Amino acid sequence: MDKRQITLYGRPACSLCDQAAAILAQIGHERGATLNVTHVDIEQEPVMHARLLSEIPALEVDGRLLPHATSRLRIESFLAGPEPL
Repeated sequence: MDKRQITLYGRPACSLCDQAAAILAQIGHERGATLNVTHVDIEQEPVMHARLLSEIPALEVDGRLLPHATSRLRIESFLAGPEPL
């Protein structure tokens, strides 16, 4: 299992956020590992809400941010960044 932390920023009732979470779960399943994903509800954090409302779902890994994480290709490319998962 990869030790890096993946943060998924989203909000309730966001179908794209649910889709991003499903893609992450599928990627982990296909790799035979559980990805270390923390879900952050931006509606509970005013600073994150102001910063990311127009960019969710967004992923953060190692200080890098991927806004509009809405496709498997974008997510996989991002996760393959400097240290592949």
